[in-house]
Amino acid sequence: MTRLDQVPVPPAGATKISRFAIAAREKRAFHSILDAHALLDRNGKNESVVTLRESGDDVVLETDHPMLGGRIHETVHYARTETGLVTRSLARRVVKGDSAPTRDEKVTTFDHAAIGLPLATYPEVTLPFIAGFLPLDGARRSLYAWINDRFVAKVYLEAGHRSTLALPVGKRDAIEVVMYPDLNDWVRLGSVLSRLAKPFIPKYHMWFSPESPHDLLRFEGPYGPPGAPEIVLERIA
Repeated sequence: MTRLDQVPVPPAGATKISRFAIAAREKRAFHSILDAHALLDRNGKNESVVTLRESGDDVVLETDHPMLGGRIHETVHYARTETGLVTRSLARRVVKGDSAPTRDEKVTTFDHAAIGLPLATYPEVTLPFIAGFLPLDGARRSLYAWINDRFVAKVYLEAGHRSTLALPVGKRDAIEVVMYPDLNDWVRLGSVLSRLAKPFIPKYHMWFSPESPHDLLRFEGPYGPPGAPEIVLERIA
């Protein structure tokens, strides 16, 4: 049985700043013209900073990634509700040096009811950083990944395999979470064909600390929907 879950509200009162080494994935799983090698400085120090904080009644996630000689900044506000986090707004900006932004995207309100978005809908690039608030108890869970208002996909998350990671911060015990899209969103396969196709579906891989709330230790996959540049994030602080 698959559960459709909102992401639980994280513990109150904490601000967490996490730093990750970011690199292009050497062996890509998706066929795409977008290559992370072209977006990251091969000779520089590529570091991503992820901040989780509170602002009034909201939980705020801020990400800051290197990209094309500049930075891509993303800020997502989530409302605290009795049933879990609900995405409230998103701002995304790509800046090179002191120049004007080359990309500037804003969603001032997700307006779930009017658009028809389930409450368990989250911007796809934030999922690695908030999935650790879910119980990693082996149950298969699902939620909706928002790419834009015209592209919302159901994804599944399965947790279970435990391993020890060798990270820049040292060895860490971890729980692996595999995330993959529901092909039935595009082609109606039915249950039998879906099971047969599952081994061939490209997947996102995330590793979290065993203790709750589960901190992201490593991510490997596209930064975005299938076809996005494929990266590896490893915890450095």
